[in-house]
Amino acid sequence: MVKVTGPMMSMAASGTLADTLVFGTWKGRPYVRERVIPSNPKTGPQVGRRAMFKFLSQEWDALLAATKATWQTPADQLVASPFNAYLAENMNRWHNFKAPTQASPAAEGDTPSDESLQIADWQENRIVLGSMLGTANQAWGAIIFASLSTPLTSSVANAILLLDHDVVTTYTMYWTPPTVAKYYFTMRTFSKEGVLGAQTATVNSGDP
Repeated sequence: MVKVTGPMMSMAASGTLADTLVFGTWKGRPYVRERVIPSNPKTGPQVGRRAMFKFLSQEWDALLAATKATWQTPADQLVASPFNAYLAENMNRWHNFKAPTQASPAAEGDTPSDESLQIADWQENRIVLGSMLGTANQAWGAIIFASLSTPLTSSVANAILLLDHDVVTTYTMYWTPPTVAKYYFTMRTFSKEGVLGAQTATVNSGDP
């Protein structure tokens, strides 16, 4: 639970939101950060959340100034920076298995790409994944999901990679799995306005 000091003026907040973000103050300044559980950092949900947090952090600088400005109102409500508001809202969306959005509020009116996985093969101690893009539309990124069994239903708990995908027609990605085994993979793309695309057909790595 997040506790607010001075609720009528929203002076500060502390606590955890959706088991994902931690609010607090440091040297008198409010901040928000990813919730980290060091004792078990490689559980499925933790890997999926870390992947999204990394993606969002890396993408912020590339956003247009006008897009960044849309986060000022939620930032004022949090008494935080637009960047922290962007992280907080999008990590909360991801917690509920919704795609992130570049602008606030999420318009959810555009169309993600029709990219899909084509191959998954062992290459020494890692798996190489190949995908192909048909129509880019308003693509922003792609999420790769992995499982040791089928049927594979995509979720935060089995998300392993998040990548910035826009107009390139083919992609090659690499993943080093925690165990040597046959893995199954699927992909879902998402748009700039927070629309999560459909799950694509499953491919498998074959036996190592």
